[in-house]
Amino acid sequence: MLSSVGRAAIRRLVSTSSIAAPRRIAVSWPISHTVRYGRGFVKGFATAGRPKGSTTSKATTKTSKAKSTKSTKGTTKAKAKTTKGTTRKATASKAKSTKAKSKASASSKSKSKRPKRKAAPLTPEKKNAIQRKELKKTALYEEPKPLPDTPWTVYIYENTKDRSVSPDGLRDRMKSIAEAYKNLPASEHERLSNTVHQNKAKNDAAYIAWVESLTPEQTVAANKARHLLKRKFNYPATPNTVRVIRDPRIPKRPITPFSLFTRSRWATGDYAGRPFAEAAREISKEWLKLPDVERHAYDDLGKAARLEYEQKVEAVLHRKPGRRRVSAQPPAQ
Repeated sequence: MLSSVGRAAIRRLVSTSSIAAPRRIAVSWPISHTVRYGRGFVKGFATAGRPKGSTTSKATTKTSKAKSTKSTKGTTKAKAKTTKGTTRKATASKAKSTKAKSKASASSKSKSKRPKRKAAPLTPEKKNAIQRKELKKTALYEEPKPLPDTPWTVYIYENTKDRSVSPDGLRDRMKSIAEAYKNLPASEHERLSNTVHQNKAKNDAAYIAWVESLTPEQTVAANKARHLLKRKFNYPATPNTVRVIRDPRIPKRPITPFSLFTRSRWATGDYAGRPFAEAAREISKEWLKLPDVERHAYDDLGKAARLEYEQKVEAVLHRKPGRRRVSAQPPAQ
């Protein structure tokens, strides 16, 4: 039989909630039966003391701390991995760039060491073609196109401009124009002559303007190129004479003492009416027999002309004159 104190304790334990004070009771026989029959006994009981809520909170804090440490360790590891990756990439890129630079330098060195291929020698025909092209460029065949400057060319121009004629009908067309030109009245011829004067004035003005657009150096180079083209390549084929650029700014070459003597002898009229070749031979004989006093006078005039020419060349062409030509002397008899 339990005492009254034991029964009160058992009731107190049973009446309390398991949530507020969790306890474990092990009874070998139901309480009601013990109370009823008075033969039950409590095998044993135990109290848990304080509730276990603090342990759970400590566990959660420990787990959270462990998670935070793990996360920080993971982030640090990730950061370390990223930094390692970036450093590896940077080192790899630097190594690639250095390799590329070394390859480029090696290729440049190998290229520089390679012997340069020699260009094939130009053939004489190719050289002549290149020289002709350069001379044509320097010759300045760009004069303004002149207007017709004769009555006949003016009449042809007026009757053929803006009219297309086939090659077969051109001959018949020219025959009809020639017959019409012969039968023109005097008033029409006068009109054509007036037109010719106007065209000549326009041509002169256009040519002067074109020449003034060039420099004297360009004019001199163009005239030299034209002479060389005619002499070496026969360009242009027509006319036979070389058409040079007329530039009044270019100094004319000085006259020689013999040329001065020839002019003076022609001016006297002693050789008027005589053949030119015969008169030239007689004048050359006189020059050879001329006394030294009189020849020195012509020599002084020639030197003065040469000095004036050199000064003009330096002022206009900005260079010294070329090598002095040998004065034209008559052959010794």
